[in-house]
Parts: sequence; structure tokens; C-alpha cells
Amino acid sequence: MAIKAIFLTHQNTLRSAITGGVQLCSQEFYEIISNVTELQLEEYHVPYTKNFFHRLQIKMGMENYSVYDVKRDAPALLQYISEHNIEVVFINMASMVRYAAPIKERFADKVKIVLLSHGNHSGDFLHLITKPVDEPSIIRRFLNKVRLGMLIATEATHRVKYLDAVVTLSETEKQIENWFGGKKVIFLPRRLYADHLDHKPTKGRVGFMGRLDHPPNLQGLSIFLDELKKTDHSLEIRVVGAPEKYGEQLRKSYPFIQYLGELSDKGLEEEAATWSLLLNPVWWYSTGASTKLAKAISWGIPIVTTTAGMRGYQWKKGQLLVVDSAESMVKKVIDTCANKSAVDDCVAESRMIAISGPAKQELLEMIQTSYR
Repeated sequence: MAIKAIFLTHQNTLRSAITGGVQLCSQEFYEIISNVTELQLEEYHVPYTKNFFHRLQIKMGMENYSVYDVKRDAPALLQYISEHNIEVVFINMASMVRYAAPIKERFADKVKIVLLSHGNHSGDFLHLITKPVDEPSIIRRFLNKVRLGMLIATEATHRVKYLDAVVTLSETEKQIENWFGGKKVIFLPRRLYADHLDHKPTKGRVGFMGRLDHPPNLQGLSIFLDELKKTDHSLEIRVVGAPEKYGEQLRKSYPFIQYLGELSDKGLEEEAATWSLLLNPVWWYSTGASTKLAKAISWGIPIVTTTAGMRGYQWKKGQLLVVDSAESMVKKVIDTCANKSAVDDCVAESRMIAISGPAKQELLEMIQTSYR
């Protein structure tokens, strides 16, 4: 008899006109879970909060897992679980973790609750405190420390009291979840697949894609560009990402780059097919995983990354270009782009990696472990 389960999510995290990291991870989680034959999986959508107090918290930069109105949504959710005999609830994204409390308080061990974490909020917020984009005021620095404590307390409390399991996107996050007190923590490696582009690189053209309002992305790219501008080079740096405000700031700071804005999925593929290298300059272990790396590997295009940028991935064959300092990355990019055979070698390595990731059955069994 099938085990009835729901995938608790906001509908935009599964479907959007422009696919970002959140959508990619959500779609990947959903696809893997929906292929577990013993599960009968349905989507259950909840909206973002309209609560005045929640919105005030967000506006003041004091949000503590309050982007959803759990108190308002809980009665209908609990009724659905009861009427449909739901046995497993997969909560998509750590931002929805507060839904675990009313479910567990009502159903106890009759319903298993599995958090599909894209990354805990305290990790990225700690990055903002120690490596701020803009220098905060004394009051803001104090409030940031208060909020960090609130986030960690919320994360740990829910893992200890309400969650049966947490599925993470990286080995690093698995250990953090264990530190929070997670009862069962499972690292699910990113799924790799082959969806190769017709790669026709323009000599010296190097590309970056990613959300520019995500500080590790913006700061990571800036560190590379700061090092690059010290060097005489003939590279053409192309940046794809939103919001436009940050892209324009980059263009003004580094006149040698071309900012292309946010592209559609098709437009991005056409653009990436012309890159001699894709940059993945991740210098810190930020939350989640570098989702764009899986996309680039699937495309079979040349990639230069850092060790931190490969968190969350496992494969059996193939090697990427890996460097762990901006100076080394600049040198590697210039040297590789000047050598067509080196670019071709990188393509071959990416395409080998794309077909040597975790087997589908391995991933299905890991998900089964989370609720059994």
C-alpha cells in the first residue's frame, strides 16, 4: 500500500519563468521524491505572509523564519493531512520550518516530517555580519547579532523538537545540522546529468551566472575582478544575473566587463555556449550548494571553480579546474583561454563528470532513509 506524502512548498519555488537556484533545487528534490515508488506524492502550496508584524520584521531586517503565516495556514494544512491520511510531510526549504511545529504537535509520530534544506538562514546571515556589503551602523550591528541568535535558536529548537529528519545539499551542512541536534541528517548529493550544449566558444570569452544580491556571489566575483584588473589581459568577461542594480554597480566598477542582465533559460544556454570558461568563484562555504555548477556540468562547458564551489557534489570520473585563490584563478583563466586544446580538454572533463554522478537508485534510497 502506498505511503501518502505531501511536498509542502510555495508554488514559485517549483515553477518560475526564469529558473534560479531555488527552483533548480526544489525541482530536483521533487523529481527524486516523486520517483520513490512506495510514495504517493502530492504538492501542497502555501502563500507568503501578508501579516503586518511579519512584514515589519522583514523590512527591519529582523526576519526570523517568518516569511510564511503559519498560524493562519495551519488549520487548513492539518485538516488536509488528517482527511488524506498523510504519513510523510516533506518541507521544501528551511524558510518553511515553522510548519513542523503544529504538524508534530497535532499528529506526533503518526506523521514523519522531513526538512529538505536549501541551507539554514544563520549561515548566510553570519556571512553578512562578518563580510558586510555595506558598512552597517552601530545599531544595525547590534540588531544583527540579536537576529543571529534568534535564527540559531529557532533552527536548533525545530530540529530537536519537531523534525524527524533533515536532508542537506552538502557535506558541510550535514555537520551543521548535526550540531543543531538533528535526529537524522542525510546529505543528498546533487544530481548530475548530460544536456550538452553545442559549444562554440569565442576565444577569451569568460562567463559568470548567478544571483547578484546573494553576497557570496557578488563578493566572490568582485574578488576575482579586483585581481583581474591588476593584469594586462584580453579576456571578455560576461556577467549574467539579477538584480540589475548590482549588475550596473559591477559594470561601473569594472568597465572591462559586459553586464547582460537576467536572461531566459534559452537565452542563457545560447550565451553559455559561447564561453571559453565559466567562473565559479566561491571563496566561502555559504549555505546550500552552488547550483549553477550542476547546470554548467550538464551543459558540458569548461569550468573553473574553487573547492568551496564544489560543495554538494560527488562524481566518479573527470576533473574540473580547481583553484583556491583569486590570483591563481586569474592566471588559470588567462592561460586556459589562450589555449584552444586546454579549453577542449575542459569540455571533455565536464562531459565525463556529467555522466558519472550518483546513480538515480542511490538518491532514491537516501530519500527513503529519511522517513523510515
